Amino acid sequence: MSDYRDTLLALLPRGDAWSTDADSALGQLMSGVGEEFARIEQRANDLLTEAAPSQTFELLDEWQQMYGLPDTCSGEQVFQQRRIALVQKYQLMGGQSREFLLGIAAVLGYEIAITEYQHRGFGADFGTNYAGHDWNNVVQINALLINYQERSHGQPHGETYRTWGNAGLECVFNRLIHAHRHIIYNYQETLD
Repeated sequence: MSDYRDTLLALLPRGDAWSTDADSALGQLMSGVGEEFARIEQRANDLLTEAAPSQTFELLDEWQQMYGLPDTCSGEQVFQQRRIALVQKYQLMGGQSREFLLGIAAVLGYEIAITEYQHRGFGADFGTNYAGHDWNNVVQINALLINYQERSHGQPHGETYRTWGNAGLECVFNRLIHAHRHIIYNYQETLD
């Protein structure tokens, strides 16, 4: 506010009638105008923050509407889960690579490991499990048996502190995976 006030006072004509003292009546008037300019600047900065789905707070409903959320995978969600689902949908333009799937799981709040299979062809080591060409299109998602997300600082008051379950992971991956691929889900006590 004081920066705006000082700038406005510096723009005034020079002379005895135009006091640039911050305590003068004109200085107090410019303080009021500067306060409004500072408020407008803060709201503009807030809007820039709201332009990123990962940081949105006030415009979450508008972002969700734009991306067709909540959808069939959403279920009952708290604020943080709603924002995570939005970021996940925003980042959906990707591929089927290991890195892409690991990234989507991380955005959803899941730690996973991926096992990819290959067919066993001529010249494979003895003792290797036999697998036909269809296994080239199979991916195994290894996740913790019990996954939970905790409420973080800055969420709206009254939201639950912790949620559990793997249904969200399965729903999103089943929707994302290409039609020729197949997912096997393997839930374990620990990821090694």
